[in-house]
Amino acid sequence: MRRAIGAAFGLLALDLILIVSSGGFSVLGPVTPAGVGLRVAASLLLLALRYRLGGRVSPQWYGYLAILLLCLPLVHFRAYRLRGDGMWYYAYTRSLVFDRDLDLGNEYRGLGVAQFRGSQPVRETGLPRNTFPIGAGLLWIPFVLLGHVGVWLRNLHGVVTAYDGFTDPYLHATALGGLLMGWLGLLVLDRLLRRWFSPGVAFAASIGTVMGGFLFWYMGYQPIYTQAPSFLLATVFIARWVRGPKTARDFAVLGLILGAASCVRWQNAILGFLPLWTLAGMGLERVWPAVRKAAALAAAFLLAFAPQLVAWKILFDRYYVGVPIGEDYMRWNHPFLQEVLFSSRHGLFSWSPVLMLAAVGFLFFLRREPRFGIPLVFLLAGLTYVNASVSDWWAGGSFGARRFDSAIPIFALGLATAMQGTMGFIRRRPGAVLGLFLFALVALNVLFMEQYRSGRLPVDDTMSWETAAGGMLEDFFDGVGYPFSFPANWAFALRYDRPKTQYDLLVGKYLFHWHNNLGGVIDLGVSDPPFIGNGWSTVIDWESRPREVRVAVSEPAGIFVPTDQPETLRILVECAVPLRTEPRWIEVWLNGARLGGFLPGHGMKEYELLAPALWWRRINLLEFATGDESSTDPFLVVDRIRFERAPDSAGAFGRQ
Repeated sequence: MRRAIGAAFGLLALDLILIVSSGGFSVLGPVTPAGVGLRVAASLLLLALRYRLGGRVSPQWYGYLAILLLCLPLVHFRAYRLRGDGMWYYAYTRSLVFDRDLDLGNEYRGLGVAQFRGSQPVRETGLPRNTFPIGAGLLWIPFVLLGHVGVWLRNLHGVVTAYDGFTDPYLHATALGGLLMGWLGLLVLDRLLRRWFSPGVAFAASIGTVMGGFLFWYMGYQPIYTQAPSFLLATVFIARWVRGPKTARDFAVLGLILGAASCVRWQNAILGFLPLWTLAGMGLERVWPAVRKAAALAAAFLLAFAPQLVAWKILFDRYYVGVPIGEDYMRWNHPFLQEVLFSSRHGLFSWSPVLMLAAVGFLFFLRREPRFGIPLVFLLAGLTYVNASVSDWWAGGSFGARRFDSAIPIFALGLATAMQGTMGFIRRRPGAVLGLFLFALVALNVLFMEQYRSGRLPVDDTMSWETAAGGMLEDFFDGVGYPFSFPANWAFALRYDRPKTQYDLLVGKYLFHWHNNLGGVIDLGVSDPPFIGNGWSTVIDWESRPREVRVAVSEPAGIFVPTDQPETLRILVECAVPLRTEPRWIEVWLNGARLGGFLPGHGMKEYELLAPALWWRRINLLEFATGDESSTDPFLVVDRIRFERAPDSAGAFGRQ
């Protein structure tokens, strides 16, 4: 009976894999969405029957299989096939499989990216450049070969499909590969966690960390990216290191995994800190055996990393020591640490709240297991510093902080610790947990009553619960801010006396950043809430024209100016004196220091000031005042503020 159920389950699973990899075709013919749903339901039923029959397989294994089955329709119906950086990664795969070379010109034309800067020819070789790592492209080769089967199935059933590497089955099969690699990473992560935790906690923490955070997007929705294979290799590497490498062979195996992981994402080379930490401890006892093991680690790393070196040599005619992506790409001396963790622009904790709980839990793991926790916390700090030092720290069109994929195993240890501690607390103090639940219900009721008190709910009529819930959430955010931007949003609010929610709108915007900037202009009007400080009126028209301006009505009136790096800037304030108001000298302050001043007139005009590079921070407060804080009269009308780069004159301009 067990074998029959297992065989039926295997056939259904194989059929589902063929359907996904071909883009909707089974051996029997085209498959409708209902057909996919029936196959998944039947597979789950067989899985449940097999579980009920018992055996030596753990219940968690059935859980992981069920998750894979449920993810197959997600990838089939909802996943993006190819977008963003994935096109350059896939170009490697297609060229190696079909052309057996790294001349990517026809790939770029076929993918529609030949016009982009990152696809232009290299001067030394004449070949189209590819500044992305090659590792994922190599790992996807078996799945592109599976795409041939999908093309054959489509042609078998009368849908003419080319065997060219660009048609749907190849992209579907590669997407399936991304899902499977992420799923295998889950299994390895579960095995890692079982070293310290029960199978149930390990299962829940693995699912919670991966599927409750950003990584699940790159398994189910955008799987043709490097995140899933990077997570798999990083988890395998950390799991091997935790076992305690002792011999040169152990270190060589770690070197091979490290080299492969670094081929997928170059920053994964930082994982090498873990075996170096171990070798340092060995070297304190016996130096030369540690040196031999370090040599084995390095040699194996270079062997596994060789495909990347060869690719660089072919494309760029040199073996890069760094990465060929430009001088300004890394900001080692000016990292975006706060932003990469808390900003609404793909911050780690703001987009994946479960990882904040995991980070707190890891502090307890560090206390409980310092032997492993201390090197892992240094590794996590290093990964964070590298990710924060990338100039586009938000990773472009990313779902969350995707560059933290190799840190997922560390967060999983923290989440498992937090879950275990929470369950122990519940067992010891169930009354306290009930009290917290009742407190939450009372707080919810207070928010609801505030809606009624303020007239946002009808007194004697039907109402929209959706509207009421939205109002309650708005009041909550107004009061405490977004919980997973804490403590950065509270620090911002306390420093500038502004709403905590403004932090989320402001941090991550920049005047002149090379990637998606403000064009050096802050235009006051309906789109200015991220930048408005205290002291301003609501948006009004100027001189009966639909020209949106704000009036400075109290002193000082502030404007937030976000910059990504210090540089000397000309500040051009387009402003005028309010109607029926005498002109007054305007003092301008930048971050609490006097910048200069000007005397505005009644006509709208630009007034120029110069701010040296040394005066700028990431978040800057530009303030306007007359010096008479007792006055209640409006004193300035501002339309917009332009900023222009100027030669660095920090030495020539002192604070006036």
